Amino acid sequence: MVPEGKEYVLSLDIGGTNLRIGMVDRNNKLYNYTCEENNLLDLDDLKSYINKHIKKNSIGSLVSIAIGFPSTVSKNKKIVYSSPNIEGFDNINVADPLEDMFNVPVFIDRDVNFLLEYEIITRHLTGEGILLGFYIGTGFGNSIYINGQFLNGKNGVAAEIGHIPVLNNLRKCSCGNDGCIETIASGKRLEELKQIHFADTNIREIFKKHGENPILKDFIRAIANPIATEINIFDPDHVIIGGGVVHMKNFPIKLLEKYIHKHVRKPFPELNLDISYAQSKKEAGVLGGAYYVYEKLIK
Repeated sequence: MVPEGKEYVLSLDIGGTNLRIGMVDRNNKLYNYTCEENNLLDLDDLKSYINKHIKKNSIGSLVSIAIGFPSTVSKNKKIVYSSPNIEGFDNINVADPLEDMFNVPVFIDRDVNFLLEYEIITRHLTGEGILLGFYIGTGFGNSIYINGQFLNGKNGVAAEIGHIPVLNNLRKCSCGNDGCIETIASGKRLEELKQIHFADTNIREIFKKHGENPILKDFIRAIANPIATEINIFDPDHVIIGGGVVHMKNFPIKLLEKYIHKHVRKPFPELNLDISYAQSKKEAGVLGGAYYVYEKLIK
C-alpha cells in the first residue's frame, strides 16, 4: 500500500505476454508491484484495470500515469498506432481518455524506451553519446537514445528494427507485412521452433538441452544480424541487449556476440564495441516508465 499522502506515479509495462504494474514514489521506491498474464482486450479493459489497482492499493496521491506499449506510438505520445502482439489497441487515443478519467497527466511510449530508460538512469548514462537497446521478447524491440533524447522520427515510429524486411523471407508478420526480421528472430519464433523440432522439451530448457543444434544456432544468427546492422549505422557508445529470450537459462551469449562481431564493420566500430546486458529485473519497465515521467514533470 502506498503510504497516506505520498505522491506516486502509476506505471504499467504492457507486453505481448505479460502485464506489469506498480506505484513509484519520487524516491524511486516501488509499491504494489504485480506481474500477470496480459488479458487486456481494449481501452475499456485498461481503464478498469487501472481503476481497480488504484482503489485496491493507494491512499497516496496519484500525480501521473506512465504506460509502455509493445507498439508504435504517435509523436505526441497520445495515440497507439499499431500493436502486432496485443489486440484491441490499434489506432487508439489512449492518453486523452485516461487523463479525463483520472485527472492527471498520462505519458505513453514504446515499452522498450522505458526499459532503456531504466538502464540509462541506473547506469548514469545520461548526456552525450549514442545508446542502442535491443530487447528480444515476444517480438524484437529496439530503442535508440542520442545525446539525451530518444529517437522518435517524423511520425514517432522510429527504431522499429523488428520490422525490417529480410530478403527471401516470405513469412507473414503480425504487423501485416511479409518478411520482417521478427518472424525469424523473436520469442514467438523460438516457440515455433520448439513446437516443430523440440516438442518434448520445456521452452525454458531449450538452450540448455539443444544449444548446439544448428537450428538454434541459426536462430541466434538471426538475432545478431539486425543488431550488427544497426551498430554499423550508428557507431554507438553503448549497446544494451535484453528481453525474456536473452535472459533464458543457458542462452548462448558468447555465440550471439561472435555473430555480432563477425558482421560489424572492421576495424571500427568492431574493435571498440561496448556490449552489455540489461538487468534481469522484471520490474525494470515499470520503474523506467516512472523515471521517464518524473523527468518530464521536472522539466
